[in-house]
Amino acid sequence: MKKIVVAVDDSESALHALAFGQIFAAQLGVEVSAISVVLRQDEIAPQRAKLQGRLAAHRFEAVAIDVVAHDSAKEYLGELASREDTGLCMMAHGRRPVPEMLIGSVTAGVVRRSQRPVYLCGPRYDSRAHQRIEVLAVCVDGSKLSEQILPYASALVKRLGARLQLLQVIEASSSRKPTTLGHTDVMESAYLNALARRVESEQALGVDWEVLHGDPADSIVSYLAESHNTMLAMTTHGRSGLSQVVAGSVSHEVLHETTCPVAVLRP
Repeated sequence: MKKIVVAVDDSESALHALAFGQIFAAQLGVEVSAISVVLRQDEIAPQRAKLQGRLAAHRFEAVAIDVVAHDSAKEYLGELASREDTGLCMMAHGRRPVPEMLIGSVTAGVVRRSQRPVYLCGPRYDSRAHQRIEVLAVCVDGSKLSEQILPYASALVKRLGARLQLLQVIEASSSRKPTTLGHTDVMESAYLNALARRVESEQALGVDWEVLHGDPADSIVSYLAESHNTMLAMTTHGRSGLSQVVAGSVSHEVLHETTCPVAVLRP
């Protein structure tokens, strides 16, 4: 990435994404700018003036603002997020209870269209707790789908000088016998250990891992609750039928509840 672009709109929450964008860009050593998408050409000048005023009022005067006209913000931002030289940051401020809307319809549309990770801040994002990125925690579940974000995560930790951590959630089941659950723990630990060693070998970086237990979304959010200077990374497909840790509803729920930024990839 050679630049960080933050998608902004008229909401106050978009300023949180801009704060993260500045933190992210500074650590990467690249420039940050803001972009807003409007429907018509005659809306460009008024929107630019409005955003310049809001950004100045919140001490973002140094951030350049670009306003473009396009009939679909989702398509435009999705194409932007797919560029190899650009990291797109967005605020996810969807509301409950509809799972698809937990991250907002525009944000969900951008993630679906992007061919690279999109960097999101949920409504509970706390820039005070995450002033830089020292740990990049990647959720995996044994599937090839969940592992598709690893090349992006590995490249990013090298740029950031951060530590890569793998997270695996084992769902508790009252129907399992203790011996069976113990066997599952061993098997899942073996998977994470092997994956960590493989990434270390292929990417020439140190990797650690952690096995969590319980509901996937709750376990991830609880694990990250007291974290500082962390980014979470996970894949999402937004469909049913695959394991829950990479299911769209889980990634939406985690993003809605966690205080750290989240890199989301839809392979």
